[in-house]
Amino acid sequence: MNAFTLAIASLRSRPMHSALCTAAVAAGIALLCAVFLLSQSVAAGFARNAQGIDVVVGTKGSPLQLVLSSVYHADIPAGNIPMHAYEEFEHHPHIRQAIPLALGDNFKGFRMVGTIPDYLNVYDAEFEDGQVFSSLFDVVAGADTGLKIGEKIAVTHGFSASGDDVHDDHLYTVTGVLKPSGTVLDKLLVTQVESVQRLHAGHHHEHDSDDHDGEEEGHDGHDHDDAAHDAMHQITSVLLQLRSPADVMRLPRQINEDSHLQAAVPSYEMARFTKSLGIGRQLVVALGAGFVLLAGVMLWATLSSGLALRRYDLAVLRVLGATPRRLAATVLAEAFLIAGFGAVMGVVCGHLVAYGTVLSIDSLQGIVLPHAVLQPQIMDAGFILIGLLAGLLASLAPSLTAARTDIAALLAKGRV
Repeated sequence: MNAFTLAIASLRSRPMHSALCTAAVAAGIALLCAVFLLSQSVAAGFARNAQGIDVVVGTKGSPLQLVLSSVYHADIPAGNIPMHAYEEFEHHPHIRQAIPLALGDNFKGFRMVGTIPDYLNVYDAEFEDGQVFSSLFDVVAGADTGLKIGEKIAVTHGFSASGDDVHDDHLYTVTGVLKPSGTVLDKLLVTQVESVQRLHAGHHHEHDSDDHDGEEEGHDGHDHDDAAHDAMHQITSVLLQLRSPADVMRLPRQINEDSHLQAAVPSYEMARFTKSLGIGRQLVVALGAGFVLLAGVMLWATLSSGLALRRYDLAVLRVLGATPRRLAATVLAEAFLIAGFGAVMGVVCGHLVAYGTVLSIDSLQGIVLPHAVLQPQIMDAGFILIGLLAGLLASLAPSLTAARTDIAALLAKGRV
């Protein structure tokens, strides 16, 4: 019988201990794997969605909120900026391209984005069916919206799918449906800036007439007309592509110092954001490492107690011709079987945990691709090696004990 055959027989004789050690290894590796998968996927998702966007310009406030709301569509914008700001950026010598965004409506939770056709090019969008918007209230639907060509939809004011302020006086018509891109674009509805502006201008008129029905026209009437006029000449933010890396360093600072606008660099803000989450990540990594250490201690205890029970059997094996090396190899094989199987189980569970986490957290949708976390990664081999290393370290002392079995003393004493 070889070392692995003996090891399997030994594990079968103590199924509960073997199962607990395997589960402990699997739990630790699963935690480590899930944390690293999510961290890697989130970082890749941030980079993928911000690719081609050097600077975001919007109203004064939190730069992180500006980036989250305008690039990742995961937050609520702080306010609007005048349309002429975009027009100035269009002709700025250091700006290659300026793309306006007008936000404020949704359809069943999918955000409506007023912009220009070049916005689709930022994400290398391809059409599954139809074509880009060309008229007012034409809309291009992302792959995850479930909409089809020719459908007419009424959007809801605000970003909540449960809102009751429906813009049913103007219906959008779906003229194009995009192929999946693995970006936030999959969950967006894209239309002309003027469509969103006109809808909001009409929204102001409608609410003003409801609030002041029967009142005389006067100063208030002019104020409400001004509000409607402002809605037609405002946008939420502007996405900028600059001409050189030096402009990325210089232009945002100039905008923040010399105007009433806020400029934010997505790569910088997301680096700060992920760094702020580092403590939580470190705690989970420490917890996973603790589980792996605990598994090693349990494995050591299991192997040691197993040796104490099988010392007479080991002596008999020595008499039958088993060398000290064979006995040590048997103990090592036990540890490798438990640790290896637990590590493989842990990697599989880690991928499943990461997948479930992505599906259960709405804010990760469009940033992390769910199917991507299920794919095998190079780092999986590293986690399996960590599990095997823990098994090796746990088995060193018991394997040496097995190799040094005192045959004469044990056989003289007999089986206890």
